[in-house]
Amino acid sequence: MTLLSQDLSRERIPATVPDEVAARVRALRRARRDARTRASRVRRVLLAPTAPAPYRD
Repeated sequence: MTLLSQDLSRERIPATVPDEVAARVRALRRARRDARTRASRVRRVLLAPTAPAPYRD
């Protein structure tokens, strides 16, 4: 479990950090957020209840 204080995406990037590094950090944070979103969607689909298959004789 991640606490708000541990969530790096909520922390500000200091103004003294070069633009290239700041852009990299933002890209990594975005990639991490997208991966979490994708994983939760996959988890939701895999755990969703399924309709029983029709009986075939």
